[in-house]
Amino acid sequence: MIDLVGLQALSAVRTHGSVVAAAEALGFTPSAVSQQLKKLERQAGAPVLERYGRGVLLTEIGKRLADRGAEVLASMEALQSDLAGATDAVAGRVHLAAFSTAVRGLVAPLLQRIALDGTPLEVTVVEQDPLEALDLVATGRVDVALVHHWGDTVLPVPDHVERVPIGIDLADILVPSGHRLAGRGAVSPADLRSEVFACSPVGSVCHQWLTRMFADVGGPPPIPYWAAEFSSHIALVEHGVAVSLIPRLGRELLPAGVTVLTVADPVPTRTVSLVWRRSMAASPTIRHLRELLTAMAPDLGLRAAVLD
Repeated sequence: MIDLVGLQALSAVRTHGSVVAAAEALGFTPSAVSQQLKKLERQAGAPVLERYGRGVLLTEIGKRLADRGAEVLASMEALQSDLAGATDAVAGRVHLAAFSTAVRGLVAPLLQRIALDGTPLEVTVVEQDPLEALDLVATGRVDVALVHHWGDTVLPVPDHVERVPIGIDLADILVPSGHRLAGRGAVSPADLRSEVFACSPVGSVCHQWLTRMFADVGGPPPIPYWAAEFSSHIALVEHGVAVSLIPRLGRELLPAGVTVLTVADPVPTRTVSLVWRRSMAASPTIRHLRELLTAMAPDLGLRAAVLD
């Protein structure tokens, strides 16, 4: 009979491209992964990997095993979730990925709530941009993730992943307190067309929304400053060299030299969602996290989201 641990090892090698990377993702030693793969080859009666440069590729037999194995592993995960659902027990471990402002604004309060409630649940957390976090869920490297998408931008959710909105976050324009617009209270993209911006890296969800926000007024403004951390954006604003679009969720206490302006037409919003594999749908732990986050969202500054 084909060994499930071997299938997991083969799947990890296909995802990560090498035995060493697969071992790191699985939390095993490379030697242990190699042993599982050799055992799988004996069971299959043929090699499952072949060397390619410094990495490895799956053989045709390896690809067939990995494809069918993914179905088997998903079925086993669904069975495990069904069994946990039958007892309705919220316990054990769950691996959660979340974008940076969600770690500060949602995950930290969530962990505190779990601890205060005495729930026997061990949560490990990794900070990742939404697209990377979604991939971690899709490939089975984490159990659940908090992700977001701005306005009408599309988040590419695979068919085997389920997404449920938790709440709606708003973003504001931050300008230096002595800025010409500082007394306006509210601004439109047209008012900001000539401003110098600090922005998240190209390809990030935040950059996508900033670009779309200016689509009807001649395209994006000048962006000479690129930084992944919103703290860096705020520092640039404080020192008078840029303005920036910053979400409210997880926003740090702003310096005295920074003024907040709301944006209209369009209002910059982002939908914060929880995602998990459909094979885990029956898990009481997933349900518990979803219910806690949804209940906590209004107190943490998120507006109610429409379920889709």
